[in-house]
Amino acid sequence: MSLGALQTQEVAVGTDPTEQLISAWEAGARVRLVATTTAAAYAPPRITTPRALDSRAFPKSAGVLITTSGSSGQPRLIDLSLDALVASATLGARAIPFGAGDVWQSSLAPAHIGGLMIFVRAMVLGGSVKLAPSPRQWSDLAGVTHVSLVATQLARLLEDPAEPPTSLKAVMLGGGPSSMALRDAALNRGVPLYSTYGLTETSSQVATGALALGDEATLAGPPLPGMSITIDPSTREILVAGPTLGRGEIIDGVGFALTSPFPTRDAGFFDARGRLHIDGRLDAMFISGGRNIHPETIERAIAALDGVRAVCVLGVADEKWGMRPIAFVDSASATSASLRSALRSTLEPYFVPDAFFPMPVEESLAMKPSRARLTARVASGEQFAHL
Repeated sequence: MSLGALQTQEVAVGTDPTEQLISAWEAGARVRLVATTTAAAYAPPRITTPRALDSRAFPKSAGVLITTSGSSGQPRLIDLSLDALVASATLGARAIPFGAGDVWQSSLAPAHIGGLMIFVRAMVLGGSVKLAPSPRQWSDLAGVTHVSLVATQLARLLEDPAEPPTSLKAVMLGGGPSSMALRDAALNRGVPLYSTYGLTETSSQVATGALALGDEATLAGPPLPGMSITIDPSTREILVAGPTLGRGEIIDGVGFALTSPFPTRDAGFFDARGRLHIDGRLDAMFISGGRNIHPETIERAIAALDGVRAVCVLGVADEKWGMRPIAFVDSASATSASLRSALRSTLEPYFVPDAFFPMPVEESLAMKPSRARLTARVASGEQFAHL
């Protein structure tokens, strides 16, 4: 995708939208679709960007419209300026250096901000991007210096008994919760692991840091230089401000400016070293018997169990307790009884899910399970077999 082709009132759309969405965006948002990125763009050869990107050469209106992941709700359309993308690449490099001679594998779909920023970093900072499918074994990363992964991708790589390639300088782990067991397993294999937290609205990274053995599963890392992160004392919501914040959000064809500081709808806290920790989505939290439950807390505990590749926890209505958790689990050997027994030793009783179901195949094949999609299926009355 060439950002150099952007002109006034033209926007590159980093997604693979339906024809209906394209028509709505072009008519309602008064933009013209000039570029798309799709799965067909992935190919084995490595590409090298010809020069560093200078945002001063482009009109102020230059930027991208890109959808949020939609994993916790309906995808939303975010307007990011070219200046914000350049700032994200520049500030992110202070936490994870990247430049000439480095190779970042395009392991995340460029339809979303994490994947798009891989290309932006190369354009801004130099370096190369290797176009390839999601890595399934360590040899898929041969010669690669940097890669961005979600927990499911890292878990699959760790099933490969081969050694990680010595070329790796940084493995950036983000996109949702991951367990301490997964992180420590990677570190024990010599993986140069970094945790990160970010949003589409902030052009990806907000906080990033190198991980060490024993770091808590909630750890995201220190704020990037130049970014301001505060915690609302009443709700514990994370508020973010800085040069990477997007210009606005388009709803039903109408643009609305993003507020600064931006309310992320994520709950978190700072530790004594000034590092940000993420508890989970406020939108996903539910109350069971008067207790607040973050599904991510349960997901981390289940993901730490042997053989679990992916997990997604939902809250469902319950006559006695108001809401109760259930879990969808991708595992070759786990049963409801074994999961319940193991969790009772690590979680308070009210956190242990009332039911465990096999992860639907389509969610197992996805980069990460979608809580929104699974919630909709449960709400529709779809029946699932128990583990």
